[in-house]
Amino acid sequence: MQFTPQQLTGGPKFHHRTRIGNWSEDLELEEIKLKDYLKKKETGSLMVTAKQRQLESSLQPDELSGSPDGNLHFGMRVMMVNHQSRGCLSANPYDVVTKSHAAYMLTTSPVGSPCVRNVFEIVRADDYDGFEGDVVHYGQNFRVKLAPFSEITTDAFMHSEMVTGLAAAKFSRHQEVTALTCPSGETLWQALYPDTSARFEMDGEPVPVGQPLVLRHVQTGSFLASDEIPYNNIFGSEFEVHCFHYFSLGKTQNLTTEKKGEITGDYALRKHGMPNIWSILSADMGENTGEQ
Repeated sequence: MQFTPQQLTGGPKFHHRTRIGNWSEDLELEEIKLKDYLKKKETGSLMVTAKQRQLESSLQPDELSGSPDGNLHFGMRVMMVNHQSRGCLSANPYDVVTKSHAAYMLTTSPVGSPCVRNVFEIVRADDYDGFEGDVVHYGQNFRVKLAPFSEITTDAFMHSEMVTGLAAAKFSRHQEVTALTCPSGETLWQALYPDTSARFEMDGEPVPVGQPLVLRHVQTGSFLASDEIPYNNIFGSEFEVHCFHYFSLGKTQNLTTEKKGEITGDYALRKHGMPNIWSILSADMGENTGEQ
């Protein structure tokens, strides 16, 4: 297509009806744009239509499991809410991460209604782990499974690994947390009592639903966290999820109490920060979790 000197210098553009400049080429170009738009509209390939389809497939309502005794059980479908970002742990099937297997990014979303992207199932890691029954206990290994939906075609498990040059959270550069489509040693987690001064006594006790807890990554020893770090995606402004120990900086006189024989080096006495605190919600908790 040829341009007039006026068009090349950024001069005023006339409508093709004025018959000034390359009016014939302008008319042809508008007809081509109209045909292209109508074709995309018929095939459903318009950007706005494709985005709407992606949102519909990812925000389909889902159901949570109830807890008859108030404790967390294996096989329950639950939501996980962070106390710092006040968002629900959610998967993004359109944010693919390069791993040994297909992996998808996890964030915390302000959307508090149960849907396919924020409902997870608690899966037992080992049937012979020394605990009886199907109740989840503090210090017991388990996996957090996400059912297939949208672009995620198989079961995915919450996964993390050590920070490397190729594997780190996008903004904070802490441990990256994703949903990996293959269970492995890097998909094992433990629920721990949030108060470090009483953690040793609470180890092995049943985990109550809806109460604060911390989630420890078994392989790295770091803790699942979410801070108010904006992470923009197709669902809007959400918050980054990573693994990092947000311990308090205050001195707890560990060496003094160890010298007296009151504790040992196994005790973790520094308090966890709010980014490490989570609550696991069931159907008995209500649905408006984004406002809590």
